[in-house]
Amino acid sequence: MPKFHPVLRPFFAVYIVTLSAMVFDFRLISAMPQGIHLTEDIIISLAAGLVLTVAGLFFSAKSRISLSAAALAYANVFLLSQINLLAHLGPSYIGRHYPFIDQTLARIDSSLGFDWTQYFEWHVDHPFFGMACRIAYLCWPSYALFIIVILAAYQRISTMARFLISSTVALSVVYLIAIVTPSYGAYVQHGMTASLHPNFLVQFSDYKTTYDALRAGIVDIYAIEIPSGAISFPSFHTTTVVLYLWAAWNTPARWITSIVQTLCFLTIPVQGAHFLTDMIAGGAIGLGAIILSGAVIREEKLPNPVLGIASDGNNVKSAAPAAFKL
Repeated sequence: MPKFHPVLRPFFAVYIVTLSAMVFDFRLISAMPQGIHLTEDIIISLAAGLVLTVAGLFFSAKSRISLSAAALAYANVFLLSQINLLAHLGPSYIGRHYPFIDQTLARIDSSLGFDWTQYFEWHVDHPFFGMACRIAYLCWPSYALFIIVILAAYQRISTMARFLISSTVALSVVYLIAIVTPSYGAYVQHGMTASLHPNFLVQFSDYKTTYDALRAGIVDIYAIEIPSGAISFPSFHTTTVVLYLWAAWNTPARWITSIVQTLCFLTIPVQGAHFLTDMIAGGAIGLGAIILSGAVIREEKLPNPVLGIASDGNNVKSAAPAAFKL
């Protein structure tokens, strides 16, 4: 039986959180008219998760701890990825009897002095900057994979485990809140249409039609046309900006992460059609999830299995990434 290195024990906690989230996701999907179908994409993701878990155990037995941690982290990502892409559609249908809160969110924005329309128009008037922000926004799903690679390369094992737990817990909290706080988003609330910005692409410019169909339960959630984001309040994009910055901060990737995530943050009201209030709530959830992950994962000082020097399971004093010293 493969030996599981002590420094990887936090990933047991990660798996408990992941499996709990999967049960929760399946519950959301089962409440929708289409129910649960094991599509080819879902089966592939589950199979990839299993293969990566086995790979993680294999690398652990070979004392390749960074590779083991990365494999286990990617296993968690694959186990949740396809299910989450469907489960995020659940709140719109499950919360269909709750009233929309857009007017309340708009009033809060106004009280904070944030003029969404003026901010949107500024992006339209500066298309080069707007396009750079849009690219950063669309990099959101893949950036999590980049973070895992960086954390593995620089032996930040505990941070990796906390990052996975924080992301999963935060997403589940966002789902729960979104059920009782349905919102079309700022783009719809402020009467914006594609004809008002014909040369400026907005990711969720036609979101209302899809949301209405999801809320009515008349759209096939397994269709490839369904958008990969159907939650307006709170803003999960803002949550991930907080998580990415926190996870990368003590690595050499903090500067590129700061640039990319700042651009993403600046365009969340535009490309994500979010109120400022959405973003405040999403940021608070991210901070709360990080704090919670710190209570779940206890960092221990252990000999570094690759370099043979003292490490806290996070930081390794090395001129090069230890993961690549094979």
